[in-house]
Amino acid sequence: MATKIRPGFILRFALALFIVATTMAVSCPQPDPTPEPEPVPDTKSPERRQLEAAYVEGFYLKGNCVLAYDGATYQRAVNPQRRNYRIQRDDQSHYLNIRYNDNVPRQVGDEVECEIHYKLADGESTTLIVKLVVLKTTDEYLWLWNEFQKVGMIVQRI
Repeated sequence: MATKIRPGFILRFALALFIVATTMAVSCPQPDPTPEPEPVPDTKSPERRQLEAAYVEGFYLKGNCVLAYDGATYQRAVNPQRRNYRIQRDDQSHYLNIRYNDNVPRQVGDEVECEIHYKLADGESTTLIVKLVVLKTTDEYLWLWNEFQKVGMIVQRI
């Protein structure tokens, strides 16, 4: 003997299943929203920020440009084979000479050890051996910086 299913029963059963499924879906816990990342504090020194904002080719000590290249009174020389960069006043009273001991830096983040010779006044010649990092680049220039000694340069690419 076959049981006869009434048409209204199937509709009520489907509606009940729909209500149960919807209630279950709504009551499921939602995933936790992704928290906003905490802002990274700016740990750059004021001197570094000054160099990064500068645009004058030259030598910077403690954020100040102490020797600026000026095409009218200075000469510039670049020697890729010797990994050397030099700017000097026509009378040689002021100069900056950089010799890259490692590979010549090319892109942001590159580190390079340099021998730096500079003269800012008569009779006062200084030599530094420092590790510099490239902070910024353009097609023509590199911004080099040493945080510990607060020494920086904007130099023409070799």
